[in-house]
Amino acid sequence: MDDTPFYRRAWFYIAAWLAILLVVYGWQISRMGGIIASELDIIIDLVCIFPVLLLVWMAFFAQFVLPVRTFADRQKIFNRLLSHLFGGHGPAIFIRNGELIKREGEERQKGAGVLWLDTASGAVTRSAVAIKQVLGPGVHFIERGEFIAGTVDLHVQSQSVGPKERDKPFEEKKEDQTTEEYHQIQDRRKQVSALTRDGIEIIPNISVSFRVDTGIPEEKQPGSRFGYRTGHTKKEKQNEKKDQEAILKAIMGEGIDPNAQTDSPRHRVAWNQLPALLAIDVWREYAAKFTLDELFTPTQVVPLPPVPLAVPTEEELDPLSQPIQVSANREAMQDSLTRMLREINIFMDKTIQWLEGKKEDQRKKPAVSAVSVSTTTDKSEAQMKTGLQVINDMVKARLTQPSVDKLDDTGRRVEGDIKSREYRLLQERGLVVKSVGISNLRFSPLVEEQLFKQWSATWMSHARMEREQIDRRRSLVEATSQERAIVQYAEALSREIINKNPAGFKDTLKTLLMHSQLIIISSDQLRRRMSSEQQDLEGILKWVEANGP
Repeated sequence: MDDTPFYRRAWFYIAAWLAILLVVYGWQISRMGGIIASELDIIIDLVCIFPVLLLVWMAFFAQFVLPVRTFADRQKIFNRLLSHLFGGHGPAIFIRNGELIKREGEERQKGAGVLWLDTASGAVTRSAVAIKQVLGPGVHFIERGEFIAGTVDLHVQSQSVGPKERDKPFEEKKEDQTTEEYHQIQDRRKQVSALTRDGIEIIPNISVSFRVDTGIPEEKQPGSRFGYRTGHTKKEKQNEKKDQEAILKAIMGEGIDPNAQTDSPRHRVAWNQLPALLAIDVWREYAAKFTLDELFTPTQVVPLPPVPLAVPTEEELDPLSQPIQVSANREAMQDSLTRMLREINIFMDKTIQWLEGKKEDQRKKPAVSAVSVSTTTDKSEAQMKTGLQVINDMVKARLTQPSVDKLDDTGRRVEGDIKSREYRLLQERGLVVKSVGISNLRFSPLVEEQLFKQWSATWMSHARMEREQIDRRRSLVEATSQERAIVQYAEALSREIINKNPAGFKDTLKTLLMHSQLIIISSDQLRRRMSSEQQDLEGILKWVEANGP
C-alpha cells in the first residue's frame, strides 16, 4: 500500500494549482465587471487562450523531460504528454540495473510509452503476438500495445549456491530450530550435494561469475562501459546488432523447471540462474569419478598447456635486426666480430648467473635451448594436481571452452576430447562465464575425523613433494630467462655495430664495450648491482685506448 502523504501526490499538486489559478482568474474577472460583463472574454480564454498556452508550455517543457537530442524524439515526448493529458498514455518506466523502477500497474498501460534504460541495462519489448524491439542503454519510445518482455543487467553477475556459513547440514533437527528453517538448510544441501566414487557425500559452495555476452566498446568509442556497443559506421552497427542478439538470447532463453511446483519461485528459471545450474550438474558428474582420498592427494597428472607460438615483435621485424650480409672483403672483420661477441656473451652469462646467486659449478652448465625447454615442459614437467583441483579446472573448462579433455570413470585423462554441451547451451542463451569456483567442502563428522587423521600422517610428504615441484619450475624459468637475456643482449650489440659501422677491430671493440656500459647505466637495477662490472668496463676501455691494436 502506498503510504505517501496526500499533499505529496501528483493529483494534489494539479488540483492545488488549478484552484489557485481559478481564484486568481475569478478575481481578475470580478475586477473587469463580473461574469456577465465578461462572458465573451471568458469564452475566448477557455476555448482559445488557455488551450494554446497549455500546448505551448507543454511543447517547451517537453524539451527537458528526457535526455534526447533529435527533434523527432522531442516530438515523441510531446505526443506522449498529450496522451497522458487525456488519459491514454502508455508506460513510462525507468530501468536501472535490469530492474523496473515504476509506479504500481505502470507496465500494464496500453498506450504509447517511453522506456529509459541506464548504462547497465538491456530490454526486449513485445506485442501480443511478436517481439518488437531489442533495447540497449538510453531513451526508447514504444508504440501502443507494446510491452516489456524482459530485462537484463549488463554488469558482471555473481551467483553462489550451497549451504550458508552457519549451516550444519549433517546435523539432525534441533529442538530450538523451526521446521521451516531445517527444511531450508536441507534444501540448500540438496542443491549441490554429490557422491564420490566410493559413495561419500560432499556438500560444497559453488560460485559462478558471468555476464551477458555483449562486447565492451574500445577506448573513446561510443557505447556502455558495462558492455553495449553503438555507433554510426557499418562496423559499429554490426557490433550493436551482435550485442542486441546476445540480449535477445538471454531474455528469450528463460525457461521453467518441470520438477518444481507451479507456484514455487523455482518454477521459473531466470536468465541469470542457468550458469549456476550447469555448474552444479558438471560438478556432480566429475565428483563421481574420484574417491575421497583422491580429492586431496596430488596424484592426478595434468599436462601443462602447450607453449604458444612466438609472435614476431616489431623489433624482430626490423630489417636492422636481420643477419648481416657481408662481402668477401669483409670476412676478416666478420670473424673478429664473431669471436668478440662470443667473449662478451660469456662475460655477460657469468654476470647474470652471479646475480641469480648460482654456484660456480652451475655456471659451467650450458644454457637450455628453447627446444629442450618445450620438450621438458610437455613430458617430465607435467603438473601433479589433486582431484579437487582437476574438478575445478574441468568444471570451468566445460563452461568456458567448446571442447575439453576427456576423463575416464576414474578421473584419468585419456586420448581425445569431448564437445562441451554446457558451453554450447550458454552461447545459445547469450551468456559467457568468467570464472567458476568450488570450495568449502563439507562432510559428515565421521569423514572429517578420518580426513584429519590422514592429513596429520601425510602432510610432511605432501609438503616435500610440492617444494620439489616448485624448485623444478623455478630452475626451468631461470634457465629460460637466462637464455632469453643472452639473446637479447647479443641482438642489442649487433644492432649497435650495424648502426655505427665501426672501422677496424679497435673501434668495434670500443663500440661493444661502450654500449655494454650504457646498458648498465641506463638501468637503475643493473647500476646498483653491477657497480664493480661497470668499473671493469671502464678499465678495459682505458686499456684499449692506451694499448689496443
